[in-house]
Amino acid sequence: MPTLKRYDIKKLLANPDVRRRLIVESTRITQAREDIEVAKDQVENSYYIVTEAERGAFFALSQFRAAEAEADRRHTEFVRALFDPTSDARVDVTLKDLMSLDNSTLSYGLIHLVGAFFREYPRLDPAFADARQGLISTESGRFVRCHWEVRPDSRRKWVPYAKGGDFSRFYSDIFLVFDWTNNGAQIKAIAKERYGSASRTIKCEDYYFREGITWVEKTVKGMNARVLPPGALFNVAGPSAFPHNEADTFYLLGVLNSNLAQAFLNCFASRSWGVEYVGRIPIPAVKTESRRRIEDRAQHGFDVKRAWNEGNEICTTFTKPWILHTDTAGEAHTFGASLDAALSREAEFNDDLVASYEQLNDSVYRLYGVNETLRSRIESAIGNRPSEFLWPEMEGQTVEQKRMEHVSRLLTYAVKCVVEQDDDGLVALQPVAEEAPLLERVRTKLASFFPRQDQHALEIELVNELKRRVKGYARAESLHDWLTDVFFDFHCALYQQRPILWHLASSQESAEPAFSVIVHYHRFDHDRLAKLRSVHVRDRLATLRREAAQASKDGREDDRLQLLAALEEVEAFDRKLARLHEGHHEGIEAGENDYRILTPWKAPQDRPKGWRPDLDDGVKVNIAPLARTGLLRTKNKFGARELEDT
Repeated sequence: MPTLKRYDIKKLLANPDVRRRLIVESTRITQAREDIEVAKDQVENSYYIVTEAERGAFFALSQFRAAEAEADRRHTEFVRALFDPTSDARVDVTLKDLMSLDNSTLSYGLIHLVGAFFREYPRLDPAFADARQGLISTESGRFVRCHWEVRPDSRRKWVPYAKGGDFSRFYSDIFLVFDWTNNGAQIKAIAKERYGSASRTIKCEDYYFREGITWVEKTVKGMNARVLPPGALFNVAGPSAFPHNEADTFYLLGVLNSNLAQAFLNCFASRSWGVEYVGRIPIPAVKTESRRRIEDRAQHGFDVKRAWNEGNEICTTFTKPWILHTDTAGEAHTFGASLDAALSREAEFNDDLVASYEQLNDSVYRLYGVNETLRSRIESAIGNRPSEFLWPEMEGQTVEQKRMEHVSRLLTYAVKCVVEQDDDGLVALQPVAEEAPLLERVRTKLASFFPRQDQHALEIELVNELKRRVKGYARAESLHDWLTDVFFDFHCALYQQRPILWHLASSQESAEPAFSVIVHYHRFDHDRLAKLRSVHVRDRLATLRREAAQASKDGREDDRLQLLAALEEVEAFDRKLARLHEGHHEGIEAGENDYRILTPWKAPQDRPKGWRPDLDDGVKVNIAPLARTGLLRTKNKFGARELEDT
């Protein structure tokens, strides 16, 4: 008995070439039965008039432009393409497709491939979701912070703020917060004063704090949608779509991140993915196995990326560094083994994401009935797209760079633990006030991370890593050198020049400052500064005087001179701290002798008097006087503008 083969008729008819051939041939046969002779080209013409209306032709002739000392071939290729519809220089586009994509760029290379989908399926907005533009903040310095800058007990209401960000599909941590005190009364008042109405900048307020899907509006890398959690504001640079049915969220998330969705968007734009474009993406309203797989792959991408970010210190979901996660390190009990396990696990997760994303694209193409030939043509037209990547910050980096990143993050986390657990949030690098220096405490903390490893062996492994020459990372010959000269720069870069651990030092030039201390920004208030001077600095001065006197008594003249120079250095440092404490100012505003906190949006009479920082004003405002007066170990990039006023 012959085997019967099943065909998916709907899928077959989704192929425009198959559909055309069937209709043309059936029309000719039907007419022949009525003894009516119809030429094939006549039937073809009728088919296009009835089903797709007239067509227009576009000619890609720039490739034939004359080069130097060559004849221009554009006119000859144009004539050839007029008579040869199969010419590579010619693209025939159904005019009905152009009409369905009104007000778009003439992306004829894509419209003739995907135009039919815009006619066949309903738009994302309004069929499935409301695509909306978000808030326009013209005062980012005043109203926007990184979440770690503000304290949970702040007197102001800081809410999560989706503002675009780096390219990342499915999930991206919302690390920014916005001052929405009294329902945004301040920014609304500013908008009303400047523009006559708050609605000029406070867009679509009815959608604030709702769960949805957000994306980066402007990026040459293309569409990258991610979940917008409930309770967040969204910015004009992070437009969002709000599904009518919560059950559609991951289905829509998967479709929007697909290559086919990028092809739809490329019909309208090349780098700006506004709501007016994303809202026009055609979405099949079907309940199929392909849809279920799309939802599953989108959920998987979200879950894997969110879980990975639990090891990212600056994320809201952070618990501890990747190298210390038991599900990452496995049964590894030493630093070296845990480091290798973290690198291996990251590679596995990344490979899994890449494979999962390919599966998602397969399912989306099946959902739309796209065959392999059409898929190949679509992907050729949109070009290479960014692959899925687990760790966006390290995309394109080598294994050696990732290895050093893990090491550096482990060490900066150890410093953070030490300072946070200190009674007053002041930890000196020198032994003062009967307190152990930073190095000793960090060693103890590292040993607690790897209790089964010998502490001496642990430090040898760490230092061997720090000695490596790795592009983009400073070398250190010892753990002490790393704490003295590398830690603060790395911490500042990790925290986007908004550090919460500040390294104050008596010298920015010398290899070994006479006195230096790590202070915790959240606790470094007027009283802590007074304690720093009266306890830590005073004890250091007393120690240097005593050691200088002993060196003189022992006849060690070189040592005595070095100690006296160190004493002078710390005394000069203390004088600067005194000026900071009182808010001293001389010379030009914001000059090297201006120790005041100059909050730009506050009138002079409303600014802090002396060292009384308002944490709600943000790190950049409060650290500025220390940077410009030379109180920090390194000035870094304080004053640079990273958060755009949009």
